[in-house]
This record gives sequence, C-alpha cells and structure tokens, in this order.
Amino acid sequence: MITRAQAPAVSIVLCTHNRAEQLRRTLGTLFAVDTPPGVEWDVIVVDNNSSDATRQVVDACSRRTAPGVRYLFEPTQGISFARNAGVRAASGEVVAFIDDDVTIGAGWLTALYRAFQDGRCIGVGGRIRAGWSSPKPAWYADAGPYRLMKGIAEYEHGDDPVQVGPDRPPFGGNMAFRRRAFELHGLFRTDLGRVGSRRMGGEDTEYGRRLMAAGEAIMYAPDAVVTHPVEPFKLRKAFFRRYYYYYGRQLVRLDKERASIGSYFGVPRHLFRSLASHALRWAVALDPQQRFFHQLQCWQVVGSIVERRSGLSPAGPGNALSDRV
Repeated sequence: MITRAQAPAVSIVLCTHNRAEQLRRTLGTLFAVDTPPGVEWDVIVVDNNSSDATRQVVDACSRRTAPGVRYLFEPTQGISFARNAGVRAASGEVVAFIDDDVTIGAGWLTALYRAFQDGRCIGVGGRIRAGWSSPKPAWYADAGPYRLMKGIAEYEHGDDPVQVGPDRPPFGGNMAFRRRAFELHGLFRTDLGRVGSRRMGGEDTEYGRRLMAAGEAIMYAPDAVVTHPVEPFKLRKAFFRRYYYYYGRQLVRLDKERASIGSYFGVPRHLFRSLASHALRWAVALDPQQRFFHQLQCWQVVGSIVERRSGLSPAGPGNALSDRV
C-alpha cells in the first residue's frame, strides 16, 4: 500500500482501447520528458477492455523505464469509466490525463507541474496541437463564419499562461487536476464520453465547466504541449456528420436543449424550425464550406431531437472520490 509519504507528486492516467502500437509510441515520448527536480511521478495505463497486445506493451515498458508504470484493466467500455478507474487508482496529488496516440513534448511535465505552483489553481489545460499529415479538404473551414467544431483536437489559446473561462474548458487529451478536485466535485459523468464508435464526447469539458461553476480556477499552460495526430478517417465528411449528431445528443444530456411549453411530443418547436432553416440553406448554398456547415447543423439538430425523444433525463455528476469501494 502506498502511503502519502511515498506517493508521487503526479500520477499520469493514460486510457487506451485496442491501440497497442499508438500506445507504444506515446509511452516512448512520455518516458523521454524532462522531469522537474525532486518531482516523483508514475503512470497508470487503463486498458479499457482491449483485445490486442496492450497488456504486453505496458509490461514491456514497465520493465524498461524508471517511473512506475501500472497496468489497470477496466472492463466497462467507455472513456469516462476508464478515466474514473484511473482516478481511483491514482495516488499523486496531481492527476494528469493524456490520450494514447499523442506525441508529448519534452517540457510537458515541467510546464504542467509549474502551473500548479499557483495555489489557487485546481486544474490545468495543456496545449494540444493538431498533427496534420495531409492537406485540409476544400470543405473544411477552421476559421470564419463556417468554422467547424473541434472534431480535430486542438487546444490553443496563445503563448501566455492565463486563467480560462467556461468557454474554454480543457480537453481530455492534455489536462490535469489536483486530487482534491475529485474529492470535492466528483468524477467524470458516465453518460457522456466515447463508447466504442459512439462519439458522445463532452465528459472532459463538462468536468472543467463544473469546477469553474463551483468557483474553481483552471489555468492554460501553453508550454505543456502534446501533438494529436489527424488520422485520415477524421478528414472524411462521415466523421463530422457523426460528430455533430452526437454533439446534438450531448447538448440534451447537458440539459442545454430543454423541453418547453412550445413543443411537439416533448421536442422543443425551435428545433424543428432550426432544422428546416439549415436544410434550406444547405440546399441553396454554392460554397462548399457553407454547404457543409449547414448540413452539419442539420445533423446536430437531428441528434438533439433523437435524444429528446429517447426520454433520457440529464444525469448528474459522477460519484465523489470518497464514495469509492
């Protein structure tokens, strides 16, 4: 059993599912980071029900590397279940999260740890850069009036450390929280977050907003850099359609699309009006970015309608860390 005197300063939780080769590369960059003087850290790899060589990759790393590496199997599918399992197993005063396919900058850990030297800070969002391996499609807009949502993972807010607001919560691919955040505010919501091909995101940003709504401070650390690859499947229109559809469902689960007096079968009327409006604009638009933008708005609204009709009520925060068994 690890006592507080023996506990590392930082526990890094890395959740993975059937991505053994990507995991191997990510762990290689993680174990090459610069370590702040006198700071002990360990790694918890949460295997979220993988059927590939994930266990062998972790075992090989644990034999070769100096920081402690622990393998943890979480059988319940879903990123939120995996992250919550990692939090429960973590012993560090700071619990950091990275994705299983990122490339980690050498100064990542030092910059992350430095941000927590501000005692008011309960959480940190590190910089996420997109690793483009091919040209952006003509229909993809990352600026202007038809800018698409972050289906491509990026978290860039300049070069200076700043406190972020609720419109800029950190992303799960590069974020960290003091352990007391989970003791005070609970765990990640398990009705949100990816489960297999269901791209119901939002568990990370909901958590950041939850903390900020409680008056907690979250900082942006521009020098804590990871690079997230843009895989070829993310440059297909089908990926964005699915992303927007599940975002529409997510909005209902976050209770941002409330039923109202003006509704049809429990679905707010404004959703039907919005669907008709975007469908018309989609039909008449000539610019490819404008056309695709309005098409995606239709998919988002359809997602909200489907979720509202499903009858699922918004779920509250996860159980507090102190409720673990």
